Amino acid sequence: MDPTFLLMIVAFGALMYFLMIRPQQKRMKEHQATIGALTPGTRVLLTSGIFATIRHLGERQAIVELAPGTEITIVKGNIARPATEDEEEFEFADEVDSDSLVEESPLSDASVQDMDAVVEEDVTFDPRGERDMTAEELQRKFDN
Repeated sequence: MDPTFLLMIVAFGALMYFLMIRPQQKRMKEHQATIGALTPGTRVLLTSGIFATIRHLGERQAIVELAPGTEITIVKGNIARPATEDEEEFEFADEVDSDSLVEESPLSDASVQDMDAVVEEDVTFDPRGERDMTAEELQRKFDN
């Protein structure tokens, strides 16, 4: 084998290491250091593009709050970086005013009765486009 060819292969391997592998390892160490320095209450940007607030940090996972009262558990690797104030367009309050909440009203008996009337019609769609068939007609058709 030609020594020049062997030298070119070694040089190409070293070039690949210094141009691709080493910078990636450096970025990974920087990312791990950044994630390791995060504390609860820090606003972060997740890899999915969602802004969240860190509530609890574990060894491999974190619990983040997406909106007041909405928390999810994520793998710490899904935290892209701490969010900057320039990136955030909206501001959310940590506590929700109880006066601003809309009170839900229970269903009335009238709406339940209306739904029963709709269910009792029991009409099935005929995909051939001929007409709608009642349950009895459909049963007779399949019994034959």
